[in-house]
Amino acid sequence: MEHRQYNPEFKSMCLDLFDSNLGVFFDASERQEFSDYLDSLNKDSSYFIGIHDGLVVSCGGLNESSDKAGLTWGMVHRNHHGSGFGTKLTDFRLSKIRENGQINVVLIETSQHTQGFYLKRGFTQTKVVKNGFGKGIDCVSMELNITR
Repeated sequence: MEHRQYNPEFKSMCLDLFDSNLGVFFDASERQEFSDYLDSLNKDSSYFIGIHDGLVVSCGGLNESSDKAGLTWGMVHRNHHGSGFGTKLTDFRLSKIRENGQINVVLIETSQHTQGFYLKRGFTQTKVVKNGFGKGIDCVSMELNITR
């Protein structure tokens, strides 16, 4: 799997990834927010796509502040769930964060459907908002303390 910097030519493919996860992992009301997020990215933004066998199978980003980072809009095409691409995308983003020696904590807001994935990677749950992303999709806040 190869990770590349996002650029606008990948927008439709990223929206396809989003659409493949509608109903369980994302609510339809979030699509415009994701599209606007993609439009806001520039060549220096930390948003990446994952390519396997010539196909865009994952995308996700990160943001950094003084001592914290966040994982943003990470997803794998539904046809490739369970293929290890989510792990590769997460590991890639965490390695980028670890390169910044000032970051101590990584934050993420995810759903109850993916919180187990992040628990296995050492994240801990800090808050749950029932239906926080949409009907049946809770907003689960989690954090990971960075160790070096």
